[in-house]
Amino acid sequence: MLLKRILSAVIGIPIIIYLVYEGRLLFLSGVIFLTVTGLFELRRILLRMNLKISPFLLYGSGMVFPLLAYFSSIEKYHGVFYIGLTLILLIHLIILMITFPKYSVGDLASSYLGSCYIGILLSYIILIRKMVPYGFQYVLIVLILTWACDIGAYFSGRLLGRQPLWPRLSPHKTLEGSIGGLILCIGSAILLQTRYPRLFSLFDALILGILIGSVVQIGDLVESAFKRLGKVKNSGDLIPGHGGILDRFDSLLFSAPAAYFYLKFFL
Repeated sequence: MLLKRILSAVIGIPIIIYLVYEGRLLFLSGVIFLTVTGLFELRRILLRMNLKISPFLLYGSGMVFPLLAYFSSIEKYHGVFYIGLTLILLIHLIILMITFPKYSVGDLASSYLGSCYIGILLSYIILIRKMVPYGFQYVLIVLILTWACDIGAYFSGRLLGRQPLWPRLSPHKTLEGSIGGLILCIGSAILLQTRYPRLFSLFDALILGILIGSVVQIGDLVESAFKRLGKVKNSGDLIPGHGGILDRFDSLLFSAPAAYFYLKFFL
C-alpha cells in the first residue's frame, strides 16, 4: 500500500504542479476534472444513503463555481458568487416544485450541499492562483502544507498512534497522528518562509502552519463522516494506494479556502 501511495505521488504531483504553473485553461480543466470526479464519487455515497440525486443537477451546480472563479475578476468574484449561489438554490427549489413528488426535500438538500461542498471549496484553488503576483507560489505552498500534514499524520499515526482521535468517524486516526501532522505542517511552513521570505513573514508562516494543519484534519474527518453514513471504506478507486479523488483531495477542500481568506485579509 505504501509503495502504491509513493508511485501515485511520483506520477501525480508533477502533473498537478504543471497544471498550476500553466494557470489557464489546462489548470481550469484540471479543477473541473477534480470537481466532476469528486461529485461522481459523492453521488455514489449519497445513493447508498437511499437519497435520489439527479446527476445533471449535481454536476451542473458543482461546476458553476470553478467557472465563476476562473472567468470573473477576483475583485468581483464575491458578488458573482452570491448570484450563482442564489440561482442554484432557486433551481433546486423549482425542481422540487415541477417534479413533485419525485424528489424529496432531503434529496434536493443533499444535491445542493454536495455541489457546494465540492464546487465552492475547490474553486478557492483558482482564486489563490489568480492572486498577483505570487498566485502560483501561494498555491504550491497550500499544496505542500496540505500534503505535509497528511504525511505527518500518516507516519506518526502508524509509528506512535495509541489514542483514538474520533473513533465514531475514523477508528484508525489517532491523537498522536493528528499532532504529528500539525507539527510537520508548521515545520514545513517555517522552512518555506526561510526559503522564500518575500512571500510571507515568519509569523505568517506560523499562523498558516497552524491554520492549515488544523483544517486539513477537519476536512479529512468530514469526508469520513460521509463515508460512514454511506457505509463505504473509500470514495473510489481511481488513485492506487489512496482510493478516490475525495480520499486524496478532501483535505484540500478545507485548506484552500482557509488559506485564501488568510492571504486575502491578513497578509
